Amino acid sequence: MLYDHLGRPVRSQSLTKELAAPTLAGVRTIWTNTVASGLTPASLASLLLSASEGDHYSYLTLAEEMEERDLHYACELGKRKLAVTRLPVTVEAYSDDARDKQLADEVRAVVRRPGFRNLLKDLMDGIGKGYSVVEMMWDRSGSTWKPAGYEWRDPRFFQFDQIRKSEIRLRDDAAAMEGLALEPFKFICHVPKIKSGIPIRGGIARLAAWAYMCKGYTVKDWLAFAEVFGMPMRLGKYHSGASEDDIRILKMAVANLGSDAAAVFPDSMMIELEDAGKAPGANNFFKTLAEYLDAQVSKGILGQTATTQGTPGKLGNEEAQNEVRHDIRDDDAEQLEDTLNLYLVKPFIDLNFGVQENYPVIQLRAIEQEDIVALTTALKDLVPLGLDVEKSVVRDKLGLPDPSPGAKPKDLLRPAQVAPAMPPAINTAINQETNQDEMDTLVDGELADWEQVMKPVVDPLRMAVDASETFEELEARLPEVFSQMDTDALVKSLALALFKSRAMGEGEES
Repeated sequence: MLYDHLGRPVRSQSLTKELAAPTLAGVRTIWTNTVASGLTPASLASLLLSASEGDHYSYLTLAEEMEERDLHYACELGKRKLAVTRLPVTVEAYSDDARDKQLADEVRAVVRRPGFRNLLKDLMDGIGKGYSVVEMMWDRSGSTWKPAGYEWRDPRFFQFDQIRKSEIRLRDDAAAMEGLALEPFKFICHVPKIKSGIPIRGGIARLAAWAYMCKGYTVKDWLAFAEVFGMPMRLGKYHSGASEDDIRILKMAVANLGSDAAAVFPDSMMIELEDAGKAPGANNFFKTLAEYLDAQVSKGILGQTATTQGTPGKLGNEEAQNEVRHDIRDDDAEQLEDTLNLYLVKPFIDLNFGVQENYPVIQLRAIEQEDIVALTTALKDLVPLGLDVEKSVVRDKLGLPDPSPGAKPKDLLRPAQVAPAMPPAINTAINQETNQDEMDTLVDGELADWEQVMKPVVDPLRMAVDASETFEELEARLPEVFSQMDTDALVKSLALALFKSRAMGEGEES
């Protein structure tokens, strides 16, 4: 019997069924009413309070409509989602053990299957709403369990438990009050921890709801202002002795200017076009308020406004603010990694290979060019000094897959082979200098096995360094370290090299 991370037994017969599908009627109906239309401060306050107390259906409807109606909110939220979903996906084996590498390869095959990128996008929907749930459709047609598809489920199809308000449960007509517990290994639940507290209070939509409502009022007033004062006011003037017919003709002329932009009236009358919108600040008030609200939304979603409102001459400041966004991106990615490893990797491994002590992990990490250069430079310098590094770890850091078991040597990249030096020409002049003399050849030969010669000397010191917590502790161990050093091979090598160089020098003198 298999159990999930909460200790609930896994029922294999439920894995191939669709458990959270929408219905035409009932608590998971596809029909919903609008909330954003006619939103007022009182209705918004009531809506948010109800969500905190457990009834978050209307709040989630508002969150959905905000993404559909507000271009700025949708744009900024989309930036935050895409910053994570477009990161390179790697799978890191727990170790270089053959079993661990096999498990990692199996997970890599799952990641490469169609639909995985859409899964990431669906899970990141929780950034705005506070949580997101995806139902996995398992395929058992072959010899192994495989995710055949990932179905995003409307978050309004779920509810939280009544006590802790943190356990996601499926809304169902059979349990209208408490809901049904989610089947283990069947659902992927992503609950971003944007702020401490119950999940439903952590969504970005709750933070941006007030700005959305205020902006709605601002835009409505702006449109009303534009409708009234967007066109010049038409004023008809007549002299004191004008007859009723003259006044009637002037009224018709003023009215026709609004639609036909043409009118005929006596020469004794006059029409003026007054621009009522020329009052100081009248045409910028609504724009300024709307832009201010948009800037606050950007701060709440991205942590800054530089990527939305570029400031000329502020390159350094914008680069610094962009780093803040990288911090948010990396935190979102790490939380999404935890969700995938808990709800996807572990069920897949347990169903096919049994419960493991250690599991491969999915990672979403940005690989910067300077990071690759720094990593390769460090490895080039440290590995020859005895640093032990697993090949799979390096490949995962670089985002490279392990070679396939059937890869032939000709298909693998190898270090470049240095061509052997050409022998000197027979007719070389006696007084011509060569690139390498006999002493250089002697030195190269003696240094060929320097690692083996120095190993008995360096190993005791390396072990003492690893075992010491402080410099004083290492200093106290030095007498014991010196006594453990075996210098015989080093002394013999140095003595032999000295003898050869002395003999070579005396031979040249004679």
